[in-house]
Amino acid sequence: MRWGIAGYGDVVERRVLPAMRLLGHVPLFVCGRDARRARASATRWGIPASGTDPRALLTGVDAVYVATPVVGHVPLARQVLEAGLAVLVEKPLAGSLPVDSSPVTGAGRRAGVAYYRRLAPVVRRLRSELTGWTPERVDVRFRCAFAPGPGHPMRWRTYPAVSGGGVLADAGSHRLDLLLMLWGRPARVRARLDRRFAAGAERRAELELDWPGTRAHCLFEWDDAPPVDRLALYGPDRSLVLDPLDRGELTVTGPGGVRRETHPPHGNPHVPLLADFAAAVREGRPPVCPAAEGALVDDVIRAAERSAALDGAPVRPGQD
Repeated sequence: MRWGIAGYGDVVERRVLPAMRLLGHVPLFVCGRDARRARASATRWGIPASGTDPRALLTGVDAVYVATPVVGHVPLARQVLEAGLAVLVEKPLAGSLPVDSSPVTGAGRRAGVAYYRRLAPVVRRLRSELTGWTPERVDVRFRCAFAPGPGHPMRWRTYPAVSGGGVLADAGSHRLDLLLMLWGRPARVRARLDRRFAAGAERRAELELDWPGTRAHCLFEWDDAPPVDRLALYGPDRSLVLDPLDRGELTVTGPGGVRRETHPPHGNPHVPLLADFAAAVREGRPPVCPAAEGALVDDVIRAAERSAALDGAPVRPGQD
């Protein structure tokens, strides 16, 4: 597959471009706001062209990977789709930003969102354990350090008008996507968002999500305390725990005792993500996370913003 790449940040350098090289895909153009940085990225990876004009992404490629700040995701994805190309967009699709994503979410097989954890072997194993069993309570915990100072390349994440939110849109979106993949759009969301950066993005997001028979409690934090990344499901006579989430270890506790399984992830999760997307385009099927499903996460993020503004009152997602 021949790619244009919008963005040259950490995800592109550490994961996207190495995955393309491993899979034999061909990146042809790197686009970004800073011509010097785009050129430097192209030189490092032997990409033939770079620049600042997004229209140049649309020539001679099969698909575009969009890894700009969130404010650019939907507008650029629209341009790609209007040119008849496929597009894979970094998460979240729009977050809390008030944009019309319907042209992207309606693109079916040609548009996906990079929620790569759907493809993790341990997540697939978790789904099989849920056959015929519904948890009553789900507990999600995430915490890591993040406090970018002036001049830090990730400083834009503290500006909600650019990032689409704070820790909820950034780290929480991946974990929300797993819950929505399992149970769909929740009936109600309650949220409190606080400890905000000076620019407005929250450092702490606490949510409750309700489905028939299941309630999830989520706590996402940017904080200097010890890191946490845990997903736990509790129900009648059983519990399923991924701790830490990305290590590939599943602990199942039930009447027969405790069973521990290991399902190691790929060393670069963008390898299975890009392989799936290329196969989906080739086979004319939806990618692992179609844009319409990725947009459900945005619905929850916006519902959380509304609930927080109402002092934690319940809000129905998707009713903007």
